[in-house]
Amino acid sequence: MFIHPAEVIKGISPDNLRGAKVMFINMPLRETALPNTPPYGPALLASILRKYEADVVIVDLNGYRVKDELAERRGLANGRHLTEEEVISLLRKYLSKYGEQDLIALSGLITTLDWQKRLAKIARNLQPKAFLVSGGGLATEFGKILFDWIPELDGIAAGEGDEVIVKIAFDAKIIKNRGWQSALNAGQLSPYYLGEINGRHRFCYLGARPDNLDALPFPAW
Repeated sequence: MFIHPAEVIKGISPDNLRGAKVMFINMPLRETALPNTPPYGPALLASILRKYEADVVIVDLNGYRVKDELAERRGLANGRHLTEEEVISLLRKYLSKYGEQDLIALSGLITTLDWQKRLAKIARNLQPKAFLVSGGGLATEFGKILFDWIPELDGIAAGEGDEVIVKIAFDAKIIKNRGWQSALNAGQLSPYYLGEINGRHRFCYLGARPDNLDALPFPAW
């Protein structure tokens, strides 16, 4: 039975999420074009989490275009995406500054599947204890099949994330603070917990349109 996420998060307050560390990673798009689309979705979700006093950072991988000999050889007049090695170096710099993350959320369209596969492996290697979730168009379109394609994921978030992101961050923090078994025994991971799938605890978060769009905050640029 579907439960609107607004009902699920009613009991969650800033006391529950204060200090939670959340990193959104926005995937690269259209290497042949300039990066003319800001990461509006992650910025809006970041603003919502900041209302709950979480510490949020956005890594916009789409914002980078490198003009060098490699880009020139490939005919990329606007520059190329970062290489995988450059992404790893960049994320290490972020983590050195902002510390160990409770939640890492990958955001991207359907066309970012290959990037999300790579980023999931990188994130799991750099932050093995972080709660790793995929959201956006890719997760909404394909749902739980992403667990087969990206086995490093702990969860997927389908649909609108404006309210369900609060529950995702809550689950990440409660798992870190209490451990899996204690959180499960207390019933704090319902209603999105699926059980163990292929040896890993999995979640499927179902978002929905907020009742009052005017109540949404401005994006946290």
